[in-house]
Amino acid sequence: MVKVTAGLQQEHCYYLDGYLVPQLEDIKKNVRKDYDGFILCVGREGFGKTTLSLQSAMYVDPTFNLDRVVFTAEQFLEAVEKAEKYQAIVFDETMGYLSSRNAMSSFNKALIKVMSEMRSKNLIVFLNIPNLFMMDWYVATHRSTGLLYVYKRSFFASYDYKKKARLYKEGKRHHSYHVPPTYRGKFVKYFPLDKEAYEKKKQKAVNSWISGNKKEVTWKIQRDLCIKYIRENTDLTMEAIGNIMGLTKVQISTLLRQFEEKEKEDTE
Repeated sequence: MVKVTAGLQQEHCYYLDGYLVPQLEDIKKNVRKDYDGFILCVGREGFGKTTLSLQSAMYVDPTFNLDRVVFTAEQFLEAVEKAEKYQAIVFDETMGYLSSRNAMSSFNKALIKVMSEMRSKNLIVFLNIPNLFMMDWYVATHRSTGLLYVYKRSFFASYDYKKKARLYKEGKRHHSYHVPPTYRGKFVKYFPLDKEAYEKKKQKAVNSWISGNKKEVTWKIQRDLCIKYIRENTDLTMEAIGNIMGLTKVQISTLLRQFEEKEKEDTE
């Protein structure tokens, strides 16, 4: 682990993985050679991908602050427009914002729309999402420069450009991360921004999104409850239920596991 300072004020120190630091240094050098940096950070909710991406953003851009942490496509477009050269932006998908097809489609369009501006400003963008395979092929394999997969708390696997493309191609069918990474590393729990201010900004975005998408949210809840009922009261396989509901077997399995985890939490 390498000890680094956080932000311009250098008031706090934290540790970054010894393999990750050279990778971030390469990104800093590349953006000054007229490239941009676009890193995907994936993993289940609660595993720490937000922490890892914020630490990395702070390292590559000492001016990084909460203003450039965004939660919606609209906020992302605004952040890119306002950003100055070589600055970092973190799109933090922590609220299921991109879980629907409509939202994901809208975001992919927004992303492609501003890619030229990201490049012209040589920005460094970290995109936090639960699953690599929900991304558009072009973004996931061609446009993004690297992947950080947080597979459990405080542990991540890093994929370079070529291995990321191979992972997407071979793993998409079963949503599997079986392709060996470039390296594996660890990260500490240090949260480099004001946690309370971050949570307030996130909650405000969540409330705004929900109020504008009440019908879709209600429909999703009804759909998920229907899936749970079918699974518990019929002999249909998850694949068969997926065919009926227009979802994949993996998506059905994920929904049912989330129900189980919630029921377990409620009984504890």
